[in-house]
Amino acid sequence: MRGESQLRAKHAFERAAGWRFGFVFGALLVLFGYVPDAFQLWSWHAEYWWVKLALACFTILPLAVLAGGIAGHVNWQLKLPVWALFGMLAGWCAVNIPFNGARIMLQNLDSNLSAAPYLPVPLTASESYGMLAALGAGVGLVVGGLQTLLVAAAWEHSTEDYRMTAIGWAFLLLTAPFAFGFAFLYDWNTHLTLRLPVERVHAIVQSGLDDAPNQNPTTMASQHALNYVIGQHWRARFGEKYTIHLAGADSARPGESYVDASFDNGFNLRCRIALADEVPIACMDLNAEYTRLISEFVPRGSFRCGDCEASVSPQAAEWRAANARELDSAERVSIKHGAGGSVLVRVSAREGNRSQAKFECLVSGADPVIVERCRNL
Repeated sequence: MRGESQLRAKHAFERAAGWRFGFVFGALLVLFGYVPDAFQLWSWHAEYWWVKLALACFTILPLAVLAGGIAGHVNWQLKLPVWALFGMLAGWCAVNIPFNGARIMLQNLDSNLSAAPYLPVPLTASESYGMLAALGAGVGLVVGGLQTLLVAAAWEHSTEDYRMTAIGWAFLLLTAPFAFGFAFLYDWNTHLTLRLPVERVHAIVQSGLDDAPNQNPTTMASQHALNYVIGQHWRARFGEKYTIHLAGADSARPGESYVDASFDNGFNLRCRIALADEVPIACMDLNAEYTRLISEFVPRGSFRCGDCEASVSPQAAEWRAANARELDSAERVSIKHGAGGSVLVRVSAREGNRSQAKFECLVSGADPVIVERCRNL
């Protein structure tokens, strides 16, 4: 009877420890895979730097707890497919969190994103899911085997009344290298391509703000020299406080993306970044560009877009048909940057000492640039 009682206690311990195992592994995975990414984005003034971290806490962490809890109720052979399935599901979450997941969350924080698209999943990320799922399943099989071994070790070091000890918790932390392996896969396949363009533009802005003028770029490292030249060109327009937005990706040119920097003084800069060459292709004054865009769109119904495609939604085209006219030279165009690539373009007229808003249009994306909607004010 003593043996039977101890066996029941061991099974109860393993079931409870399964949930703890899943929590520890999930927490380590979020810690390694999402906290460094969030910290870097925060330090680079990126908008909504915390979104991926928050979504991982509400998706990947609960999945890990559930996998550990279920695996704690089955034998060691069934633990393996449970954790392999976790690896595949967590990989799917990792691919979708920065794109579809972020869009759903941010639509509730910025109303403009309900109309404007926000970073649809690029083809390269979708294609990488098969490899990510296979690798995740493989690592999951190892984690499933580790749950059996580490929980058994924790049981051997439990208290006399079968409670988890500090040594038992330490055994669960031995999953850290495998959590890091998952985190590396996620960072390499999704986070890195989104983070590098933000880093490039942050370096340009900081060079413009911090580096002394009239230096000789030929004495600098190539990347620093390029940042310096571009930063010095725009430094008079920069302000100390700014936010960096990932405005979009160029579907026609894989590895290229558009990044905006919106400053507290009202200036907005847009750069097109090529990750393959690690250099900006071009940066432009978004205020001037969108002022020209609205002055062409309202009277003509179309606008030029340089190297990008231009598009007008049916609602905006219908509004323009009823309100077509040339803009008066006395009218003022103001630009307010929203999340992602969404920009609100407002046209106001001066009446005495006051400015009276007339209409506004929501413009989204970088390639294509889309006039999403317009309305009279």
